[in-house]
Amino acid sequence: MSKRESPTHEAFAKLLAWLDSDRDKAVDQYERIYFRLVRILAAKGCFEAEDLADQTVNVVASKIDELQQTFQGDPSLYFYGVAKKIYQEWLKRRTPPVPPPPIDNTETELRCGCLEKCLQKVINAEEARMVVRYHEGEGQERIENRKKMAAELGITLNALRIRICHLQARLRPCIEECLKEIEG
Repeated sequence: MSKRESPTHEAFAKLLAWLDSDRDKAVDQYERIYFRLVRILAAKGCFEAEDLADQTVNVVASKIDELQQTFQGDPSLYFYGVAKKIYQEWLKRRTPPVPPPPIDNTETELRCGCLEKCLQKVINAEEARMVVRYHEGEGQERIENRKKMAAELGITLNALRIRICHLQARLRPCIEECLKEIEG
């Protein structure tokens, strides 16, 4: 992105005089306008908000002689109008983000296929339902699900964990063998 030429000392002094005849008040007003421009641009998702605010000031300062003679009204509104145009130019120049590559679920699907095959082959249907149910849910939901399962079975949560661990130990060799057959 090419930056517009920075204002000369003289142009910047004229810009401050245009904002207010009292130099201190003019500096305060300039800072309010500048930081508001940065906030507005950042709120629009512009990650170069400060650069665009600088460009806005540069454009306004480059037209200061004309503005002093012809512009009437609140100078901050002129800044915001220029900033809007610079932002629109920035949007046009921005390249769209590259979409992420498609997710390859092949390996996950193969693993799920092996799991389903081994759930049917190695353990009975009731045990298979228990293993699947044990792993359902996310976070707190999963914890509550496991507590409910233990209560339904009339065992402690630790006893449920041990039972699932034994079932998984029986399933693991079958799943590993299935994956070896697919890969090799």
